Amino acid sequence: MDNRIWNEINSIKNEMINLGENIFENPELGFKEFETNKLICKIFDKYDIDYKNDIAITGIKATLDSGKKGPHIGLLCEIDSVPSTDHKYLGKKDECAHSCGHYAQIGTILGSFIALKESKVINELGGKISFIATPAEEYCDFNYRENLIEENKISYMSGKQEMVRLNTFNDIDLIISCHSMPPNDKYYTEINSSLNGFLGKKITFKGVSSHAGLNPWDGVNALNAANVALNAIAYLRETFKEEDTVRVHYVISEGGASVNSVPEKVVLDMYIRAKTLDAIMDVDTKVNRAIKGGALALGAQVKISNTGGYLPLTQDKNLTEVLKENMLKFMDEDKILKDCHSFASGDIGDLSYIMPTVQIGVSGFAGRIHGNDFRTEDKYLAYELPMKYITSSVIDLLKDDGKKTKEILSKYEQKLNFDQYIELLNDTNNTQVYNWED
Repeated sequence: MDNRIWNEINSIKNEMINLGENIFENPELGFKEFETNKLICKIFDKYDIDYKNDIAITGIKATLDSGKKGPHIGLLCEIDSVPSTDHKYLGKKDECAHSCGHYAQIGTILGSFIALKESKVINELGGKISFIATPAEEYCDFNYRENLIEENKISYMSGKQEMVRLNTFNDIDLIISCHSMPPNDKYYTEINSSLNGFLGKKITFKGVSSHAGLNPWDGVNALNAANVALNAIAYLRETFKEEDTVRVHYVISEGGASVNSVPEKVVLDMYIRAKTLDAIMDVDTKVNRAIKGGALALGAQVKISNTGGYLPLTQDKNLTEVLKENMLKFMDEDKILKDCHSFASGDIGDLSYIMPTVQIGVSGFAGRIHGNDFRTEDKYLAYELPMKYITSSVIDLLKDDGKKTKEILSKYEQKLNFDQYIELLNDTNNTQVYNWED
């Protein structure tokens, strides 16, 4: 079995690397990954693999069935890019770049999937394997996504959230994914890292316009109300516990229409990040209090719209152990970075609340993540190596009728089932309006 799978990986690796690098040079934003979708589907057509397309607009799911009973493993990749204005390879329709490494996920995960099929190793295992391409992991391009929601084309802002709503993951028992890790000279891979979750907020202060020179006293300055709120939030920072790894950050997306007029409308886009859901909600209560205080102080109205961001990622330790055992077939243990926490967020965290999930950190990149210089530096580390240990792990998880997977599932403590997860998303998406007279 080993020789067949490694021979197959060696046979297809250059094709998968070329696919990934092609996608790198042709980035697309979330829910717009139409050309990326076509490239992936072209591979499935070539290898005669059936697939479900256009899930959550641009998502794809393909399944290999061993023909025997057993667990169902999801191999997951993300297909979107991030907004950028000065990367060497910008999108043809939007200013965006693949500076988060999703392009390499595609080549790696698809390579593992194809190798298991073409080597016929899938026929000697028990259960199923699905390749799942998820759109719109990056939380951005808000106006476009809000329009999609208004047009009833999606219900939620992220690809995985939308695919959960569409029952894409209902038959999946566990998830394996990978992601670029920050460039380094020491480690090949990373395991058991955790991510902050976050809550998205859009805050609209409504004042009264008036001539800024002639009679400003007749106006209500929405920008001043926003500044009072932001200063209050700044003073709140000493109340954030260090172990909660809190971040509150924002941009003023609308700051007034004219310097010559008292600003009557100011809009803030804001994230609240923290390590646990309880911490996120605690900080949200404090921040809302500060926002209301800013409106009250200036006599303005404020509308606070929350959108369900991403849940914190907690990786399954038992599933991680299987990946680690297989990594050690290809590297020494000192090449594996362990147990780090990142203040960043990803919608992979949402899945970790529902089923055992791992997202392996992958090396082989240069430049800054989300920076204009991000690129592949070592194709072996970025593609071929993770392709090998992920494939080897899938074999371990499905051999002996999926014995190891069944053990992992028996020990997993689910935080939310699918219905509870959707209920949480719906509860988190809410809008409140406050007037200073109230």
